[in-house]
Amino acid sequence: MPSSSLRRRAARCLRGGSLLAALLVQAAVAQTVHCHVGWAGATRVLAVPPSAADEVPAPLLEGASLIVEVVNRLPPAPGAGVTVRTLGRWQGQPYLLHEAHYLPSAPAVGPHGFTGLQTVREPTRGHLLTYWCEHAPAVAAR
Repeated sequence: MPSSSLRRRAARCLRGGSLLAALLVQAAVAQTVHCHVGWAGATRVLAVPPSAADEVPAPLLEGASLIVEVVNRLPPAPGAGVTVRTLGRWQGQPYLLHEAHYLPSAPAVGPHGFTGLQTVREPTRGHLLTYWCEHAPAVAAR
């Protein structure tokens, strides 16, 4: 959610007739998503910036048996929101274990961000992955 000072700045830009300036202020509010991923005994916090609709982001984590992909798309792009995919790997071929899609305006639902704490188990090896994602705090433009 944009801070009130950023909203006021955008409103002033619009009143002043500067649509481009308002769009630039709004772009500063475009939120990066932080995903907290627990895997192989370590928890990593990974930043996922917004991406274009035609851009295919690289996986956040890629191991011998699991792949984690997170896509952060802003409206009005098709598929706007955050999509988290966890894939297993068997004999070198990936297969889908888990997929979740969260709306761009999804609010935090407790201490584990807008996704809540999610657990994914890779069935053939029993490996366990946990994750939760949150919107990064907005940085005020100066």
